[in-house]
Amino acid sequence: MTSLIPARAHVFVDESKSKAYYVVASVIAPADVSVARKAVAALNRAGQRRIHFKSESDASRKAFLKGAIEAGFTTRVYAAMNLPDKVARPLCLRYLLKDLTSAGAARLVLESDASLEKADRRVIASYLASVNATGKLEYGHRRPHEEPLLWVSDAVAWCHQKGGD
Repeated sequence: MTSLIPARAHVFVDESKSKAYYVVASVIAPADVSVARKAVAALNRAGQRRIHFKSESDASRKAFLKGAIEAGFTTRVYAAMNLPDKVARPLCLRYLLKDLTSAGAARLVLESDASLEKADRRVIASYLASVNATGKLEYGHRRPHEEPLLWVSDAVAWCHQKGGD
């Protein structure tokens, strides 16, 4: 993934737990974040708080994916098969962190899930300390309605686990 990560990249992460455990990282250059955030937020229909791909129509899904591609995102899917979630998520996160620290990414935003945040922070802090990268990667959790760029990872996770067109 390092070749897909621009210097000081911002990375937005969501997961899917269907058939396997998938962690999806959507990557964008720091100079493109503000424009991408506005473009992605504009894809939200009036009255919606956020885009949740499983609830969208096929036409909305296609329009959203086209907009995300045009905004300049690249994505990477980390998958763990036949493992319990408590093992799969940290495993996927460590592989993601390896890619991010190798490439010099600047910011990691994970979709907020109160039941996972403490464990995520422990995994991230431990990994960063193990590679002498403490303080080099800013990270945190945000709720999807607070950070529209998380919607891109949600969309890719849904598409990946669904397969097909």
